[in-house]
Amino acid sequence: MHASSVYVVGENEKKKWAEWSSGQKSKLQYEFDRAWDWLKTQDGTFDPEFEGLNYPPENVYDTSNDNGAPNTALSDEYAWELYVRWIAFQLAAEIGNKVPWTVDNLPDSELELLFDSSALMRKFTLGYVIATGSPAHHNFVTMKQNFGTSMIAPPWYTYAFLKNNNIIDDNLSDTIHNLIDWSSENLAHFYGALNYQNTENHWQYRGNPPITKIIEGTTYSVNNQFRHWTAGCHGTAGFFRNVLRAVNIPVYIPLICGHGQMYFPTEGTYIDHGDNPYNLNFKNSDLSAEYLLIDEETHEQWFGEGEENRQEGCDHIGGQVKAINS
Repeated sequence: MHASSVYVVGENEKKKWAEWSSGQKSKLQYEFDRAWDWLKTQDGTFDPEFEGLNYPPENVYDTSNDNGAPNTALSDEYAWELYVRWIAFQLAAEIGNKVPWTVDNLPDSELELLFDSSALMRKFTLGYVIATGSPAHHNFVTMKQNFGTSMIAPPWYTYAFLKNNNIIDDNLSDTIHNLIDWSSENLAHFYGALNYQNTENHWQYRGNPPITKIIEGTTYSVNNQFRHWTAGCHGTAGFFRNVLRAVNIPVYIPLICGHGQMYFPTEGTYIDHGDNPYNLNFKNSDLSAEYLLIDEETHEQWFGEGEENRQEGCDHIGGQVKAINS
């Protein structure tokens, strides 16, 4: 791995599909066939009951320090199962025309974000690290290296969530808008610091917040408050990245002034702060989800150029919702 960052994975360290073993290729075909049959046989409400992958996974990271950054590491076996099921599902959704768009015309950088294992997890000393418990860490040099803080759920579950909540629309833009609307209506910012004790208090899991628990809601044990808790801007950015993957919509997470943003490259639009969808000013306005999206030119004017973790334009973080009452 690159000396400057444990999150950089060189191309020579990756194994292309043509280099997979016959067993690995057979596993991909098997999971593709399962996903294909599941997508074809669903009628009415989509049911992920038979997905067959235990979630949330056992965290093989050391979680004993209550105040430690809540990283999550997967065993080698679980990491492979999660990755191959996701790739199989995304291919089945694409080839089966389960969304009204295609990945055919995406540039390599966006295909990498959707299908490259290093855009989902990284090999670490112990297992594979998925998501991050230290979202402002200097290792996140570029957008494609930033996983966000929410831990990706299995693909059938994720697609079923989108389908059953009528989030998948006739085009990418409206699908993104619908997820913003759902987030505005449901998500709530967590309390306190991001550490193992607090993730246990909010999501009953010592590690990155599992997306199933965000969607279904949990009770914060300190005050018995039930909400759809999200780990702030970094958690919400990771939620968008990992949920929209189920319909092959790539999402980057720029890190600016210590805050997580969302960038939707197919549309050329940004959300300038991950907390914007459930900001009270926005929730109490009559503005549509489109209001929260700014174009690339505006983003560059506010925050400067480049992917680097930068401290430029900090006053513009959350600028779209700040403008509501100005």
